[in-house]
Amino acid sequence: MGQKVRRGRLGRLRPWITIGLGSLIVLGGAIVLLRTGVTIDRVGGHVNDSADRWQHAFWRRPIPLQGPVPAGYLAQAAGLRVENCALCHPVQAADWRQSLHGAAMGPGVAGQLPGMTAEDRGTCLECHAPLGEQWAELPDAAAWKANAAFDGKLMHEGVVCAACHVRAHVRNGPPLVEGKASISQIFHGQPVRTDYFEASEFCKACHQHEAGFQAPNGKPVENTYREWADSPAAKEGKSCQSCHMPGRRHLWKGIHDPEMTRSGVTVETSFQPKLPRQGRTVEARLSIKNTGVGHAFPTYTTPAVYLRAAFLDGAGKNLSTKPAAETVLQRRLDMSTDPWGEASDSRLLPGESATLEIRQAVPAGARSLRLWIAVEPDQFYAQFFEERLAESPAPDVARRYRSALAKTHSTPYVLFETAIPLEAGP
Repeated sequence: MGQKVRRGRLGRLRPWITIGLGSLIVLGGAIVLLRTGVTIDRVGGHVNDSADRWQHAFWRRPIPLQGPVPAGYLAQAAGLRVENCALCHPVQAADWRQSLHGAAMGPGVAGQLPGMTAEDRGTCLECHAPLGEQWAELPDAAAWKANAAFDGKLMHEGVVCAACHVRAHVRNGPPLVEGKASISQIFHGQPVRTDYFEASEFCKACHQHEAGFQAPNGKPVENTYREWADSPAAKEGKSCQSCHMPGRRHLWKGIHDPEMTRSGVTVETSFQPKLPRQGRTVEARLSIKNTGVGHAFPTYTTPAVYLRAAFLDGAGKNLSTKPAAETVLQRRLDMSTDPWGEASDSRLLPGESATLEIRQAVPAGARSLRLWIAVEPDQFYAQFFEERLAESPAPDVARRYRSALAKTHSTPYVLFETAIPLEAGP
């Protein structure tokens, strides 16, 4: 199906929101890819050219309608919903239900679709619900037309199994694990297997903007693939799947998972004197280094990581409503300009580190100095949903935004913390 009416539209999208310095609305962590043809991005010298050519063809979006079900398919295998796949792939389906891919069409996304043009909805659905059957309208040569094959329930399932694995009802996937037999052809025909499913290029379609999209300060808005290609992980032969799909699990853990995040960074602290006292000066340092993340930490524009220090009283409560010192790791965009600008970018590329330093007289009543690192995986979204609710949207939209906002409030966590005891007295 042609893409003519949709190509190049992204630069014309209105800035839905300007929070603080102005931010970019992103739906579910992977905003839409603008394609300019089958091009090869040579980044860092680690691109798999054949995998890149293959993924450009494989990830046409919307993914063309599957068409008639081939004769001989088991009835359960004829459907595209996750429940259809779960019959024979229960582990993968259970993983998916816990993943962000499974939440790609959650209330925060769904709340933004009403009132959008078909073209703008397509912008979101390209990555959040890419199957043709998930689109109520499809682009034709010069217009958008109602889709007779539209499945509303399938749309709300988001990035379903079929989005990655089914084309024209043919199943696609990686090579079989050595020693494991397959009987899948009994249910839905012989699958097509290729090791491109285990190449980072497979993830590129939704995790890398290509030439033609805005690049504030010379960096595409979605730049994770290129960050990986320039990283030590790429040089060592570690793909996206190596870290995010170990053992072929379909959890895609990332910054929302504390243990996953801890595995990619190294944290160090120091302070002097050894026994700080009230009224005397204490010097402390808290540093974090990107030692194992295969891209910027954090990648993309939605998370924020805070390095903080605060003086606590004897009950362990903050003496002040604000930290005594703070620094943030985050990329912030400014959509109030055309082209978009970059307000700031303090994220850590592989090998880089950030340090919070505090040199201050210990205040009266302080019994410890807390140093900690707080992670807010959905920091941007929290601000966005609060801003939208303040505009008094329609009741159904407001309900969805409140649900999405509650979810963002449940995702922050403390990555690291320590408390330095302080002695009382002068």
